Amino acid sequence: MFSTLVTFASAQARAGCSRNGTVQVNDTCDILAARDGVSTSQTPTRSAVDSQCDNIFPGENLCLGLIGQDCTNVTKVQPGDSCVGIARAAGIPVPTLLANNPNIDSQCFNIYSGEVLCTASQIINYS
Repeated sequence: MFSTLVTFASAQARAGCSRNGTVQVNDTCDILAARDGVSTSQTPTRSAVDSQCDNIFPGENLCLGLIGQDCTNVTKVQPGDSCVGIARAAGIPVPTLLANNPNIDSQCFNIYSGEVLCTASQIINYS
């Protein structure tokens, strides 16, 4: 399952990348995010990767975070997890979790196992 807001920017297309990652064979955006410690929805929606994340290719170098917009505190959603439980484990309020993960709906009904969420204590401005 892919988040509809999943985006990763091409390193060649984005100035100001704080870190990059290389797509491996059989990667999905969730696998790449978990391996490289970024949230699934971290990068801006104006990117070279489509919302279904089906146009990434092995060997492609992607921008995984922009300077000033890079969440390095993340957690991978496990079966049975909830936003309340994830926020509590991270020691942050639920509104901060929601603000740092714009792909999560306000009721937290759309998180799924394997998704990687930003659990930073400060709200990150992704604009």
